[in-house]
Amino acid sequence: MDSYVVKLGFTRRNVDLNLRYFKVVQGMSLIFVLYVYNLFLMGSECLMIECKMELAFEFEMKDLGLIHYFLGLEV
Repeated sequence: MDSYVVKLGFTRRNVDLNLRYFKVVQGMSLIFVLYVYNLFLMGSECLMIECKMELAFEFEMKDLGLIHYFLGLEV
């Protein structure tokens, strides 16, 4: 998964183990967080839609919509 995410244009960060990948396109940012089998995208809506389409082409996945809880915390 790591090499595929980098191939999508994300930069890998080693500073924070939870915030692993990010990219900036024309001033719009997109943050990619991978936790076990869960993927969270945060940022520009058009970049999120594009990223989800690219990921769905390569992997079987479900879009569960907006996040409401993460590790028992309300978001």
